[in-house]
Amino acid sequence: MKKSITLCSLIFFSGVVSAQGYSLSCDDSRLLFPKQTLSTDDSLDVLADRSEISKGDTYLLTGNVSLNSSAYFLAADEIQIKKTDKTSTAKGGVKYQDDELMFVGESAVVKKKADNNHITLQQVSFHYPESKMNGKASQVVNDGVSQVFDSVSYTLCPLGNTDWQMKADQITLNSDTNRGVASDVVVEFLGVPIFYAPHHEWVLEGRGSGFLAPSFGSYHESVADQNNNYQVRIPYYFNIAADRDLLLSLNQLSSRGSIIEAKYRQLITANDYVDGGRFEIEGHYLNEDKITKNKRWLLNSTIDLALNDKTDLNITTNRVSDKDYFKEIAHTNTSGSALNSKVDLTFEDADKNLNMVFFAESEQLINSGTSKYTRAPELSISKGFTGLDNRRMDLSLVSTKFANKDSSYTTGIRTHAQANFSRSITTDAYSLTPKLNLSTTDYALDNTTNESRSIYSVGLDSKLFLEREVNLFGTDLIQTLTPRLAYNYTPEKTDPSVNFDSESKSDSYESLFSGQKFTGIDRIGKANDLTFGLESDFIDEETGETYLSLKSAQSFYADAVSPNGSDRKYSDIAMSANITLDDLSFNNSLEFDPETNKIDKRDSSMSYILNPRKFLTLAHHDDNGTKSAELYGAYPITQNVHVFAGINRSITNSITNKETTGIAYESCCWALRLAHFKKHISGNDYDYITNFELVLKGLASTSPGLAARLEEEVPNYLANLKDL
Repeated sequence: MKKSITLCSLIFFSGVVSAQGYSLSCDDSRLLFPKQTLSTDDSLDVLADRSEISKGDTYLLTGNVSLNSSAYFLAADEIQIKKTDKTSTAKGGVKYQDDELMFVGESAVVKKKADNNHITLQQVSFHYPESKMNGKASQVVNDGVSQVFDSVSYTLCPLGNTDWQMKADQITLNSDTNRGVASDVVVEFLGVPIFYAPHHEWVLEGRGSGFLAPSFGSYHESVADQNNNYQVRIPYYFNIAADRDLLLSLNQLSSRGSIIEAKYRQLITANDYVDGGRFEIEGHYLNEDKITKNKRWLLNSTIDLALNDKTDLNITTNRVSDKDYFKEIAHTNTSGSALNSKVDLTFEDADKNLNMVFFAESEQLINSGTSKYTRAPELSISKGFTGLDNRRMDLSLVSTKFANKDSSYTTGIRTHAQANFSRSITTDAYSLTPKLNLSTTDYALDNTTNESRSIYSVGLDSKLFLEREVNLFGTDLIQTLTPRLAYNYTPEKTDPSVNFDSESKSDSYESLFSGQKFTGIDRIGKANDLTFGLESDFIDEETGETYLSLKSAQSFYADAVSPNGSDRKYSDIAMSANITLDDLSFNNSLEFDPETNKIDKRDSSMSYILNPRKFLTLAHHDDNGTKSAELYGAYPITQNVHVFAGINRSITNSITNKETTGIAYESCCWALRLAHFKKHISGNDYDYITNFELVLKGLASTSPGLAARLEEEVPNYLANLKDL
């Protein structure tokens, strides 16, 4: 019965799409009356001040009467027991309790029939201690199969609080048919009706079809020269079967028109061909845009299949009608440059250390994106071998066909074969890792001469492990000190004329020790480098937490030629320092140029985090003069009200890249949130959208997607309006 009523409340606002409701912060353990311990055997324990026997089989108990069995507890001012028909009639100050719920009412009749207790209660208050649901009804009848509530109202607010409540003339729950039926349903919030349904039916166990909570918002539409446009989305959920469902929504944009949105999901059960999987397709359609007069649409689909225990297949399609769809219709992904569709077939045998991948992709440019190389397709295979004394050999072969929508770009097929040999020699005092890399690359190009390149590289990475015990500020710590020395050699080779996927690496700590100057395969810089580094950690001897971590490294070029082509004999000095002190943390990494005595690149951040509703994070980035700053935080104004914000601003050109601000109110019973998003598109063009969210405890949010967006835009913020 408890589950049935809870599902009843969920159905009106969430359609029982998800079993997880919203549970706002509230520590309320109050009950209708002190909880009684039920009998542990089949006997009926009877207590009363006075008792009378009439008509042979009828007992009248008065004065502090209580009946306690293994199935229920019943107390009242007066209880009449008829042994013949196994009926107990209680009057005055009635209290009833079983293993799920509690009732307090004027009268009650409990009748034993077969294995069920038939109960009828009048003018009752009820309470489910586990779910915290409580309410009132003029009459409750439970025959063991169906429960009928007349003139019922209930809420998930604490006892005595009815900020929101659901009322119905009658609710019938039938466990045999797994159906619930309600008539004249009204949801009231702060005494104001906000939802009405003359008749509603739903399933008691599992998912059920029904309307979900509508969502509301406003947005700025610069094209329409209107600042106060509104958005209303009304979703309806179809529970087609246990393994499939459909979400159909009407999304009304005041400046653009009505958009039909649909999302179909299906689980694929294991059969003779696949081990299982999942299929999902989503489509949006606007028949005629009020402004452009064009049809606007979106189509996304994903299929994930486990062909067997070693082979997985993923096919993803993402398409929109035009490049401005996200800016003008969706008001999301406005900073994206392309939509990628892909086919990814992977075979992985962990026991044999064998991996094979077939991958193909295509792109659709959106917003102000420019074309990039796509892999259409790529086939790769890799195999690892582990020998004695940590000897390892890794072989790989990858062949990629590169395509580009811009015909001015060189396209073609690149085939790259590589063999890596390494051995890790590790003791408590030191580690040595020599390595050898052999590779050959062949370019079959479409509109220029074919090219090829074979090259080798060698390297040695060594570490010395030192540690000592220290005491700082009264805390026993272990300080580790790890000097590190690496040598990397790669002979000079002419790079191919085409560059499909290589970019210069920054002088970060790990990249200096790798000996690699570029990402990807096309560019392999000459190296004859000796890299010195030093690492030191301060670790709490008792808890194992690291309070301070320091790193520094610099490379020296024996051939006096740096990766940027200058005659410098050394790299920038890469340094980082990370400090964690209880709720306060500092993180700083930089690249220092000893020739100019200037910092080329720096990333700094400071965070003070007491909890996900009270924190502050400041960050500053400087990449060769391109500077930006970030601010993220939340602060409780009162016990119930908190504000939150996230700002990313370019200091170099004084442009706010994105900005999020908002305020929220939370109580034990309901919550309200207002969030405003501003995102830079290009020039003086910004996208603005404001979302409103209302959560009634135990029911769904009116903006279920808002929490995920807030957690992305404001890191460290717990966006769900529920217990911290």
